[in-house]
Formats: sequence, structure tokens, C-alpha cells
Amino acid sequence: MLLGIDIGGTAIKAGAVGGDGRVLARKQIAFDRTLSFDALIARLSELTEALQKETGEDASAVGVCLPGFVDRLTGMLADGGANVPALREKPLAKYLSAATRLPVHVENDGVAATVGEASFGAGRGLRRFTLLTIGTGIGGAVFIDGSVVTGSRGEPPEIGAIMLRQEDGSAASFEKLACAGAFLERYRRHSGREIGGLPELFQVLENDEAAARTVDEIGLVIAGVFAPLINALNLEACIVGGGVAAAGEALLKPIRTHLPSLTWPMLIRNTQVLQAACGNDAGLLGVAWLARKAAKFHAAAQ
Repeated sequence: MLLGIDIGGTAIKAGAVGGDGRVLARKQIAFDRTLSFDALIARLSELTEALQKETGEDASAVGVCLPGFVDRLTGMLADGGANVPALREKPLAKYLSAATRLPVHVENDGVAATVGEASFGAGRGLRRFTLLTIGTGIGGAVFIDGSVVTGSRGEPPEIGAIMLRQEDGSAASFEKLACAGAFLERYRRHSGREIGGLPELFQVLENDEAAARTVDEIGLVIAGVFAPLINALNLEACIVGGGVAAAGEALLKPIRTHLPSLTWPMLIRNTQVLQAACGNDAGLLGVAWLARKAAKFHAAAQ
């Protein structure tokens, strides 16, 4: 059994993961940004103990995913620690391993989610795909021939930081133009009124011209990021995950509609646009699987 922990800006989700990718038990606690490093390690250790007690099994490794990335040379959080400032103080893997007496692997949340989809979700059986996790922000990664593409120190791709040209000619990041908040802001601009949230926006598409225009325009933005990745990397699939993916075909359809005009014809014929299959479990599933691989590698090296 493996343990996966997903540290987000507002919550910490944890799960006990079986060898087949099933989540055997779950725990979730609120994330308190004011916690000290030592207090956070204590909370994470308590989660691992609770999951092992509930399942009646001993874990073989722990995986933790979080925003930013951990420098493989130092073990320190090197970037993206604004939401989890305590993690900048000391190497998480070292101290959590000491507290749990288990091997611990730490990974970027977008990378972990991509591995989760590759191992247990929409990316199974694919050699080349990209995953976008679209929610409060935008994350994700590119998966090529069995692994996620990262930098020499483990740096994850920053797909949300891709700069795009807006209608007025100014530049803005992909994250700004296509995150969950961008849907609501664009709807306000087109309709002159507020809407309750993304679920309501997608529910009224057929009868609300402003909603339909909003989703079509952001579908074009997303297609504008997928297209150069398809052209450069000959991807088999572009997968949409994160909270926005719950829209399903309501969002995937406009992305598919716009892609052919932006993509080399021979390549787009081989590319699917898919909804992520693992939902909110993608990160903890992926990082648990990575922890298993890391533990096996270290054991073989000793």
C-alpha cells in the first residue's frame, strides 16, 4: 500500500492507494498557512498514521505533491511556495521521512496529476500527451514515452505562464485568460451581470448567448495553447483536468472545433481531446506511484 498527499492552498487531501490505483481510504483537513514547518510535519504524519490504521495495512512509501517544485539537489522547495510558506524552511521529504519512518517523495502537483492520468486515467496506454489542470490557476505537464518532461533539477513546465496575445494586442498569461475566474470575468463582460459559478455557467449554455460566447472564446484560448504543443510534439491526446474539466463536452467541444485551424492537418488527425478521468484524485494517485518508483530506485542503489 502507498500513501499520497496533495497539499493545496486551502486543503490537504490524503489517500491510501492500492497497487491497482484504487483509493482504499481518504482523509482531508483544512490547510492553515500560518502553521510552522514542524506543526505541518506533525499534521502530515498524523494523516499517514490515520490512513494506515483505517486500512489495517502498513504503507511502503509516501508521496507528497504541492505547488512549485523541490530542488532534487537540496531537497528544498525552490519555487511556488506562496501558498505553503512553511515548506520553504526545511527539506520536507527528509523531515517527514524521519517522522513516519517511511521513504518520502515530493513532486510538483501538475507533474503528479499527469502521472496519475498516465497510470490510472485518460492517459493510460498513450505514449505522448499533455494534461492541463484548470482551476484557480493552471498547471499540468507533458508526458513523453513513459515519463513527464521536467528540467534538470526537476523543474516542472509552467504551461500557465505561456504568454498569449489578447484582442486589444496586449499580452497576458494563459493562466489569466483561461483559469476558472477568467470564465466568470468574461461572462460578466459579455452579459453585464454576475453568475453563481462555473456549474451554473455550463448549465445555461444552450439558452444564454453570453455563456455560450464565453465558453467558445476560452475554448479558443485553450486550443491556442494545445496547438503548438501538438505541432511540436505530435501528441496523441490533449487532456483537460482540474475543476473546469467537470464541464465535460461543453468545454471539450469548442476546443475540438478550434484546433484544426491552428494545427498541422496531418498531426491533428492523430490527436484526441479528452476529459481527465481521475478527477481530484489525480495528484495523490500520481505522487503515490512516483513514491513507489523512487523507493524501489533507492533500494536498488543501496
